[in-house]
Amino acid sequence: MNQNSRPGLGLCLRAFDFEARSSGTDGRTLEGHAAVFNTAARIRDMHGDFDEIIMPGAFTRSLAARTPVMQFEHGRDPRVGAVPIAAIEDIREDETGLYVRAKLYDNPVIEPVRQAIAGKSIKGMSFRFGVPDGGDKWTTRSAGVDLREIYDTDTAEIGPVVFPAYDATSVSVRSLLAQLGPDEHRSLIRELAAELRLAADIPDLTEPGARSADGDDPAGTQPGNGERPTVATRSRADTDALRLRGILL
Repeated sequence: MNQNSRPGLGLCLRAFDFEARSSGTDGRTLEGHAAVFNTAARIRDMHGDFDEIIMPGAFTRSLAARTPVMQFEHGRDPRVGAVPIAAIEDIREDETGLYVRAKLYDNPVIEPVRQAIAGKSIKGMSFRFGVPDGGDKWTTRSAGVDLREIYDTDTAEIGPVVFPAYDATSVSVRSLLAQLGPDEHRSLIRELAAELRLAADIPDLTEPGARSADGDDPAGTQPGNGERPTVATRSRADTDALRLRGILL
């Protein structure tokens, strides 16, 4: 059976071991593969594990439309931030996968990243992508683990990461939250927390009169004061509910 309806896969992160090879004498030119074709990887998803294979041609259309930016840790590092760390000089598909050559910028913020890559302390490369309609194929297999073959992507960003192996469930949620504004962020957390409370019978700590497991009032609200918790209080309670289930760290 083929399908393209698994929820929660609008934006994905995938990581591979990346061997940085210097192709110049300045120590700032990186060369290697950010993705590998025809290699099955087990993806752990909140809706169930599946195997995923990136097929040759998956990046052709996206690369023709735009060159991705290169960021460190997907722009979430507190020191480097979302500023691109390198100029991509060549990015294309070859027989192995997504080949990239880039030159790291020469400034004090990027220098620790360059040193870590040169010292082989950073050996992972990850890319952020979405899949357009019709860009993947799902097959249900008798072993019970679905297979996803990716034929087309929208790839906007790639870059080195410290830990190429990750828990796909938590990363998928955190990467989704990172794309939202403050109001959308709070709204999504409340919706997720409500779903979790229904599924796990977690009490709604955002309602007046609700009590925590140890009998205390949530976030310092007093019994009988008649005041509904603030948005900030509700957000903290919702976030705690998500942490209880391991979705947020």
